[in-house]
Parts: sequence; structure tokens; C-alpha cells
Amino acid sequence: EMEVLKSGDSPALVSNMEVMQLLQERMAERQVEEAKVGVMGEENNSNKKSPFQNRDWIEQTVLNHLESSPVGGPDVKLEDMPKLVERLRRDPSSALSVSALSIKDKDHDGDAQNDDNGEEMPAGYGMTNAETLQMINHLPTSLVEVHLLIEDIEKREHLDEEEKQLQFLRLVSKYSGRPVEEGGGDDDEEENGEGGEEEEGEDNGDE
Repeated sequence: EMEVLKSGDSPALVSNMEVMQLLQERMAERQVEEAKVGVMGEENNSNKKSPFQNRDWIEQTVLNHLESSPVGGPDVKLEDMPKLVERLRRDPSSALSVSALSIKDKDHDGDAQNDDNGEEMPAGYGMTNAETLQMINHLPTSLVEVHLLIEDIEKREHLDEEEKQLQFLRLVSKYSGRPVEEGGGDDDEEENGEGGEEEEGEDNGDE
């Protein structure tokens, strides 16, 4: 008879960071086991294929991908993520006081209510579990990414303006160590390039 899982027994959402850590631990354990095998034993079995070689290849491929993704950055720490998750999911209208927030997060954020520019930040963003998971997996650095990851972003009070979205990106950056792309670079270069061409044309005309 098929067993019916209770709601509390259903698997929780697992982030890329947690999967990466699990695979790293499995790989480390596997290397220790392989090191225990004697040289003679390895020579005798050199022509034999491991029954788990397909599994090993898949796990190594997935691990390589995750380590090259945003969650594999050198400044990303799994133990810091619960603080970010709490901040993302917290109701923006939370009555939690500024002082309480500052004390709770001061070990990582300093003043939890102000970003690096000294601007006041919301207590939370009221994101769903799925949105929070997307943020943790992608650790966005640009406005384009934020718009792709958050549905109806323009309808959210604390994310309905570009400056608020940049402020949000700066918060994520504190945990990812990745710089925020504040935009305008390519457009400025194109404008400068066009301007340069026009000036060149005018100079040639004068000659």
C-alpha cells in the first residue's frame, strides 16, 4: 500500500548552495575512501569500470556548474544565508523596531536599516518562498535580473522605483560579495562614440 506523506513530511525547497555543499562533502568522503585503497588494489581493478561511474560523472558535472555559478563565489557563506532569507521574507510592514533590527543583524549588516549610502532600507520585502529561493540561487547584481526574478515588481511598494531596486541589490551584494551593476556604462560609451564620430565628420568637413 502506498504511503501518504503528511504535509510536514514533504521535502523543503533546497537551494543551489545547499546542493553544492552536499556534493562537496560527498566528493571529499569519496576521495578519502579511494585513498584507503592500496596501490596494488588500484592496479588490479584498473580495467574494471565502477558500477557508479555514471553517478559520479553526473555529480561532478553538477558540482562544477554550481561552483562556477554565483553561489560558488569566494565570499558566499552558507551560514550567512538565513539572515538574508529572513530579510527577504519578512513583511515590509513589520512592526519590528529599528533598534531591534540593528541589534539582530549588526554582526553582518552594521546598521540593518541603512545601506552603504546611508539611505533607509525597508525592514523586509515580503517575498514568497519561491522568490526567495530564486534570489538565493542567482544572487542578482543588475536591475535586469531583478525584473526577471520578481513578478510584478513595479507593483511592490518597496521595489517600485529604480533606486529602491538598486538598494535591494546592495543588500544582496553584502552577502554575495559581487558588485552591483548600476547601469549606464554601455549607453554612455555608445553616446560618446557617436559624439566622437560626429566631431570627426565636422573636422573633415572644415578641411
